[in-house]
Amino acid sequence: MSMQMLAANVPARDTRKRFALSTAMALVLSLAFATAANSAEFTHKYVMRGQVLDVQDNTLVVCIGKEDGAQVGQVLNVVRHKRSPHKHKSATPNFVRTNIGKVRITSIIDDHYAKATVVDGNVKINDSVELVRN
Repeated sequence: MSMQMLAANVPARDTRKRFALSTAMALVLSLAFATAANSAEFTHKYVMRGQVLDVQDNTLVVCIGKEDGAQVGQVLNVVRHKRSPHKHKSATPNFVRTNIGKVRITSIIDDHYAKATVVDGNVKINDSVELVRN
């Protein structure tokens, strides 16, 4: 069968559906490419902010920087989030938030990162830091 015969046998509504689907896909892809330049900012702001990225002896790299208002000398609480076992049938997982210790910012690397030293506790990669609020 030729392509013309196949096209002639396709109902008009199927053609409209395909056109609508391809238009929607093109829109989604164009939005994805347009926002790709902002993906690093999105990742920092909503996914990684506060995460402990590296631990070497008593020195850490944390995902808190100038853009977040980080300043040398600030003390940050360190917390660890762990999933706890379900005690009942629930679609929502249970998490336990544990205070691990404190760190102090020693230098600002850039808009997104800073170095810190452990003041108290046993800090590990993937823990989270938060500004101590008075």
